[in-house]
Amino acid sequence: MEVLCSLYFLIISVTTGACDIVLNLTLREEEPVSTLVGNVASLSGLQKNMTPEVFQSLRYSFLDQAKTDDLFRIDNEAGDLLTNAVIDREKQCGFNQDCLFKFDVAAHSPVYSRFEILSVLVTLTDINDHMPTFPSSIVNKTLSESAVIGTTIQLDEALDLDSTSQNGIQSYTMITADSPFLFSATKTSEGVSLQLKLKSAINRENIDNYELIIVAVDGGSDPRTGSLTVNVEVADENDNSPQFYRDVYDVSLREDRDVGFQVIQLTATDKDIGANGQVAYKFNVRQSFLAEINEYFMINETTGKITLKNKLSQNTKKRFNITVDASDQGKPPKVSQCIVRVSIIDVENNKPVVRITLLSGSTGAISESSSVGTVIAHVTVEDSDSGSNGIVTCQIASDHFQLQTVLNRGYIVVISQPLDRELSDKYNLSVECSDQGLPPLSTLSTIVVPIADVNDNAPLFYKTLYQASIRENNAFGDGVTQVLAKDRDLGQNSEIRYILPLESKEKLAINEDTGVITANYRFDRENESSYSLLVLAVDKGDPALTGTATIQLTVSDENDNKPTFTVPMFQFFVMENMGPQLKVGSLSATDLDEGNNQKILFDFHPNFKNLPSSQMPFEILPSGSISTRRDLDREDRNKYTFDIVAIDQGIPRLTSTSRVVVYVADQNDNKPFITFPLFSNQTVSVSQLAKIGTIVTQIRAYDLDETGPNSQLRYSISAGNEKDVFSIGETSGSIYLKRTYEITKNTPFKLRINVSDMNVSHMQSSFQDLTIVLTLPPPTPQVLEDGGTKNIIITVAVVILTIVLSAVIITVIIILRRNDQKLLQSKGQDNLVKTMYSLPPLDGCSPPSLDKSPSDKVTSIVDSPRKKKGVSFTFEEETTQIFYSDPMDQGQVREVVVLTAGRTIHRS
Repeated sequence: MEVLCSLYFLIISVTTGACDIVLNLTLREEEPVSTLVGNVASLSGLQKNMTPEVFQSLRYSFLDQAKTDDLFRIDNEAGDLLTNAVIDREKQCGFNQDCLFKFDVAAHSPVYSRFEILSVLVTLTDINDHMPTFPSSIVNKTLSESAVIGTTIQLDEALDLDSTSQNGIQSYTMITADSPFLFSATKTSEGVSLQLKLKSAINRENIDNYELIIVAVDGGSDPRTGSLTVNVEVADENDNSPQFYRDVYDVSLREDRDVGFQVIQLTATDKDIGANGQVAYKFNVRQSFLAEINEYFMINETTGKITLKNKLSQNTKKRFNITVDASDQGKPPKVSQCIVRVSIIDVENNKPVVRITLLSGSTGAISESSSVGTVIAHVTVEDSDSGSNGIVTCQIASDHFQLQTVLNRGYIVVISQPLDRELSDKYNLSVECSDQGLPPLSTLSTIVVPIADVNDNAPLFYKTLYQASIRENNAFGDGVTQVLAKDRDLGQNSEIRYILPLESKEKLAINEDTGVITANYRFDRENESSYSLLVLAVDKGDPALTGTATIQLTVSDENDNKPTFTVPMFQFFVMENMGPQLKVGSLSATDLDEGNNQKILFDFHPNFKNLPSSQMPFEILPSGSISTRRDLDREDRNKYTFDIVAIDQGIPRLTSTSRVVVYVADQNDNKPFITFPLFSNQTVSVSQLAKIGTIVTQIRAYDLDETGPNSQLRYSISAGNEKDVFSIGETSGSIYLKRTYEITKNTPFKLRINVSDMNVSHMQSSFQDLTIVLTLPPPTPQVLEDGGTKNIIITVAVVILTIVLSAVIITVIIILRRNDQKLLQSKGQDNLVKTMYSLPPLDGCSPPSLDKSPSDKVTSIVDSPRKKKGVSFTFEEETTQIFYSDPMDQGQVREVVVLTAGRTIHRS
């Protein structure tokens, strides 16, 4: 019980009134199945108003199970309201602040006839079961190093699926310190605006990338967080000019030097990258004596080396001031200048001899990991002159090296700044030594100092994210993509092998040397459409360094799923006589593929295609909409069955088949058909002496519409009965003698008979005339004294003649009927279905026999034993047989038999 109490909490309030009982219950979401919400029996308070026996006999059930959505169940006897499923508040109520379930519970006693309705309101409360989630956990942004302070970067806000504001996102914060960005989260009408604002200038040459962490915190009792990593890459701008090591270079040049002699090696560096850091050298075009400079000197645009172009002569000026431009390749380019002062030395003077010896052995390479202060070279200076002409001082032109004097041993060259082979793989070491003669003579000695590599750079992929795709149902060994990485180190330190983590090897394989990734698994897009995995690049240095990249693999679709109909069989209902282009219904199907492979078109099955509208009165649009091609007649056919196909648009196209059944609903479109009276037989007679209530005749009619109000008939006399002599049974159609009527001769009454169906909204009626002749009784025979015997003989003769004629006529009728029956049997009409008329049985009589035509009528009026008997017969018979086959019923032969002798119609 303690465990159960810890799972949920329950707040109950009971409201009672004169007419109802309301129970307010509260339940936390995500509670397990069978969690007790509350006991409606004890909470209702019904025990206060009834005896314990009555209360114990109460049984509890939902009044409307549909309102509970299968989320709750109730113990019939105990009245415990329990959960029937794990209820997710966000699924049931979305982001509504209130989540209520309202339903009624019936409390009834089968023993004591007690019944109460309990109204239950269950409030579902939210728990903090979702953490804030950003649309993407890592976002890459680019910002130019020239961006002004205040420039903003917009970020997407996070989403918390909890439905209440208490458990939703409460705050955002940036946990990265010491960055040039300010983070702000501002509420707007559309949500929360997240921004990074530049608070101080950035310089790519100092820092080229910032990694910022943004955290979203929700407000649950146990707050949950989600994080976003923002990588801001600083884009380079051409904001640095090339820089020479010195502004002024003094060089001495003997006048006897040969053409091609190197006067000086200039070097300028640019801190920018790419084209912005590529330096080109040239003589300044605006300097004085440009023509003379170009005559004797030339400069290499790429290396900055100045060499002697033509042989110097005695008439050549003794000093040249050459202005050299160093420009980068940015747009626009930046330019810096230095001045090279070249002194032409007379050949009779001796200048110092300078020799530089590297201490790094035969290779001459210096490790880039050498520390500041390391001695790399020794400089020896010799001058054969004496006095001040033999006193020599030396200086070095380099930012990374400096000269230190060794007493009477020349100079040593030491490292003054850290070396980086990846920035420069060699340095031009120039030592210039000058004597103190007049004029002073100097020697510039330059050697190249190569920098040896150490493994201080991890491999770097050309892309941090590789987008790749592969078709599902692929073969093993199919190519996926190729990854490439570079290593700024040299030799073995830059040799790279590619590796996949162990968890990725069951699906992919990688060539360690080329980085080509192939499939090691057959992918199925319907199971999983994308994969994200790491790939490693490991160099062969000691120790080895590793770089990583992410591969986002998308599985592209193949048409390997047939369309699936949403129901096993489609059933539609349509009203008859609604005309063409009436929408009957819509077909629906789904396809697990995507794109064109998922697009579905509908059509008839080939067995039902291109049928004429008489056989197939429907058409199907590609969208699946079914409509009529013509009017439908339920009396002609009340059901159509045909097969349809769903075709996707993939290559190859896949199809599925289903069946459609269309039922044609009845419309009151047939008038009653009167079989008696007919135009050829519409006269009956009745004696004036007949008793009141005598059935004079019976109206016979039928209706082809569907059984019900459309075919139930009502009979009435609409005209000709102004004397109110006759009445008619409203439902039976029997005409009765209503009252006595005095006549002096045989008197005809022409009645207008109205037969209508019982459809209230659209009644159909038929009319027919019936003539009833009210006849006088025959005169009473006069017995004469002298001729009594003669009259008796005449009367006997008339009676005998009447009997004989009646027997003959009856015999003829029997013979004709037997011949007709034999004819029908010879034509295979073994199962003739006959349609009876809408006639209720007469008093004490059975319905007319189907062995006789409804028009075989015998009307007789018997007045008294002494009256003259009258017998009249009417016989008409016509038979029509029609056979036809219908492809909609799989070739079944149909038969229609129409008997018009009183209009008997059989349809099968």
